[in-house]
Amino acid sequence: MKFLASHALAAAFSLSLAALAPAALAADPHHHGHGADAPKLQLNQGKKWVTDAPLRQSMVAIREVVHGAPAPLHKGTAKAADYAPVGNRVEAEVGRIVKECKLPPDADAQLHIVVADLVAGADAMKSAKDAKAGRAGLIQVDRALTAYAKHFDHPGWK
Repeated sequence: MKFLASHALAAAFSLSLAALAPAALAADPHHHGHGADAPKLQLNQGKKWVTDAPLRQSMVAIREVVHGAPAPLHKGTAKAADYAPVGNRVEAEVGRIVKECKLPPDADAQLHIVVADLVAGADAMKSAKDAKAGRAGLIQVDRALTAYAKHFDHPGWK
């Protein structure tokens, strides 16, 4: 059941991103149908985007699991399977964000960019065939955390 819920969540998130894509492309008069650029994080008129308590709690939990991961995971010397628990924790917190976070639409759209990187990194860790792939997923999640910190107002973020 947990497996199904996890994949249902990932599918729902992917569908929500896919539903946004046509509107984003239509809104761009310079898009000519050849290789759409990925959406880019941006500030809210020079200021960081608002956050809410569920988002902040989950982002802290993700940061703690990534930064607290054993050194071999960060060095890429762990077994591929050792990355899966970290990926599972990240995925669980992303599920909590999707379920509980309530941001204004513009902030939510920006958050989707961060969440997409969190999901991709978690998936890479969970499906890693070797330490290099697992470490790449860990790095992707860490970069998403850095992007979040630069673009979202999270008092006390360290």
